[in-house]
Amino acid sequence: MFKNYVKIAWRNITKRYSYTAVNITGLSVGIAFVLLIGSYAWNELEVNRNLKNIENQYIIQSKWGDASTFDLTTVGALARSLKDLYPNLIENYYRWDGFSSNVSKDDKVFREDIQIGDSTLLSMYNIPLVYGNPQTVLSDPYSAVVTEETAIKYFGRTNVMGETLSIGSFSGTKHDFIISGVLKKIPPNSVISINDDNRNSIFLSAACIGFFGRIIESWNNPWIVGYVQLKKGVHPAEIEQIMRHLVKQNTPLGISDQMKPILVPLKHYHLEANNGLIRKMLSTLTLIALFILFMAIVNFLNISISQASARMKEIGVRKVLGGMRKQLIFQFLTESLLLVVLSTVVAIGLYEIFRPALIKILDTQIPHITGFPKYIYGILILLVLMISLLSGFYPALILSNLKPVEVINGKLTSIKENIILRKFLVAFQFSIAAIVLIGAMLISRQINFFLNGDLGV
Repeated sequence: MFKNYVKIAWRNITKRYSYTAVNITGLSVGIAFVLLIGSYAWNELEVNRNLKNIENQYIIQSKWGDASTFDLTTVGALARSLKDLYPNLIENYYRWDGFSSNVSKDDKVFREDIQIGDSTLLSMYNIPLVYGNPQTVLSDPYSAVVTEETAIKYFGRTNVMGETLSIGSFSGTKHDFIISGVLKKIPPNSVISINDDNRNSIFLSAACIGFFGRIIESWNNPWIVGYVQLKKGVHPAEIEQIMRHLVKQNTPLGISDQMKPILVPLKHYHLEANNGLIRKMLSTLTLIALFILFMAIVNFLNISISQASARMKEIGVRKVLGGMRKQLIFQFLTESLLLVVLSTVVAIGLYEIFRPALIKILDTQIPHITGFPKYIYGILILLVLMISLLSGFYPALILSNLKPVEVINGKLTSIKENIILRKFLVAFQFSIAAIVLIGAMLISRQINFFLNGDLGV
């Protein structure tokens, strides 16, 4: 039976090709926009989620009495002291200092972001390696771990174990570092890069930090990024009290009376940084995407209802020949489903076409349509079914309720409910379009004034 529904639906869709083209175009653009925004939102929500024991991982941040002070870091000795003094509460720790330096190999010289930290980086977070042993890659003072992209940039291949890179210090000296590990390409997270301005590509052992004139084991240095992994069942508030005690006991005046260390869950850090900027932006973009999808569904519904008059005689004949109302409803829902499936296929093509442009605009990685986990495809299927039901149920209900005698005798040439609903939907579409257009013009003028206006200074 379903096969017959699909055959009839396909015939109706191909016969009315202009209606089909308009409907598929409008709906596919809406679905493509939702896919693009949804993929960006998913990518942002996945930051840090791939790390080992993420439920117990925290970043140590600092609240200062002076609001202008950098709050993403803490004093260098704090994380290690917590592990040494309270091993029953702290499972592990990691600290790093970041800087840029000239890195060279033969005639290739580049300025790279470098992260220099404890040897616990890979084992604590289970960050995958293409080559190397995560337990020993940073045990040698002058060993280095590089990303796959960095290995290809300097050597043209990923298997660069035992090769050397020359890295310059701030005093002008250089030293060769032996590559002991190559990182797999992984999603961005705040352990590898704490913010967008910091794209670390080379990772060094803290044992060589003196070569660069930096200090990590100090209570006087409040510029070190610190992480701790709590043991299961340990509450962060308990550790925060201990941290404040250690800071007051060991740091000099100016730090002890101004800095208040706090623990921020690593799984929420990316979303909540900068007063929750990412979370607010994702909420806004999601609402915009849903609004555009809603407008596409309204357009789809409006066009479907406008075709009602052209289908009345067909419905009358089918009812006279014994067609049941539920069969007619299933027929129209099948047509709606087929249109939505075709629109989704077109939308996937549009997604792949516009994905590189979105990557360039947002400066982030957005996966191919095949790069999502399986549950995302389940959500996409549910979306298709939901749109099919929302856009096809009302026309199916109205058309299947027609009286065959009145239709065949020509007494019914239109449907009053259709006319009223169409007027409402058209008015709604034009009203929303006008509001969006006026809003876009105002925002454009504001941005233009902000960028080009004479501020009188």
